[in-house]
Amino acid sequence: MLRELIIEYGLPLVFANVLLECLGLPLPALPTLVLTGAITVSASFASGAVSGFPAAAWGPLAAIVVTASIAALLGDTLWFWLGRRYGSRVLAFMCKVSISRDTCVNRSLDFFGRFGVRILALSKFIPGLSTLAIPVAGATGIGFGSFLFYDALGALLWSGIGVAFGAMFADLVDRMLAWLDLFGRGVIALAVIALALYLAVRWWQRVSLLRRLRMARIDIAMLRALLDGEPPPLVIDVRRRERRAMDPFAIPGALLLHDDAASQLAGIARDRKLVTYCDCPSEVSAALAAKDLVAHGFTDVAPLLGGLAAWRAAGYALEPLMIEDAVNGAAPVIAKSSSA
Repeated sequence: MLRELIIEYGLPLVFANVLLECLGLPLPALPTLVLTGAITVSASFASGAVSGFPAAAWGPLAAIVVTASIAALLGDTLWFWLGRRYGSRVLAFMCKVSISRDTCVNRSLDFFGRFGVRILALSKFIPGLSTLAIPVAGATGIGFGSFLFYDALGALLWSGIGVAFGAMFADLVDRMLAWLDLFGRGVIALAVIALALYLAVRWWQRVSLLRRLRMARIDIAMLRALLDGEPPPLVIDVRRRERRAMDPFAIPGALLLHDDAASQLAGIARDRKLVTYCDCPSEVSAALAAKDLVAHGFTDVAPLLGGLAAWRAAGYALEPLMIEDAVNGAAPVIAKSSSA
């Protein structure tokens, strides 16, 4: 059945599958590319080639790669524009529908921090990064020309390797298709069971992470009241540099934590009230930072419930950041007010 579907619809099926996957639907396109490549080569053999690689297959195989690359670029360009236009909001939406909602954007930002826009050439080969990397690229201000070059290169590599794998192992793929036809619904049942087990493992990993970070939070109203008191707590922005660049605003007086956090906190009394905040689901980054601060001797640390989004939603004032401050650390006025 699968073989007949690919033979009948061919390129339109490849285009639709790749486009839907790049738009975020859970419809893996790589198996379709492998199967299409294998079936194309098998059909070329059946049409008359008797030995070696059939020359007649080169054109159809190239057409599959080009079709898949165009579909990938269309879907990716849409996400890039959404990331550029809506920034953190589109990333927050993607995390809400992700099975790794607590770490999804941070993982993408890690890759961008280490490799820059070049990661787009390989992102489609990395599970969990293939879709998120594109809006992250838009939100971090990468130029459209750079995005287009590296994304097109990545799409060609990804689709080319998938089709080439199918073409080289056409006989093996044919045997696998025969087994699928033989077992029919049993294979579908096994695939459903495997997917259920995978989702269960990811769910348990998330539960374990949240359990490890379970600690008392401080809500927005309480923080506002404490800031009006004496002495006020030290509010610490633990967002990554890239997230600050995407949303260059902070709670007034907040200390913007950077890589050399030890020097920033060296003169802070260990019994002072500290409040950490981020803009991530479940306050994961803020809770991790709070745990680390407790391990370094601070005795009164709490993450801010809801983070920066809750502060903004409550209508409280925000302090704009200069671009260099968002990337490199606290502005002098922020550092001064934080250490008061």
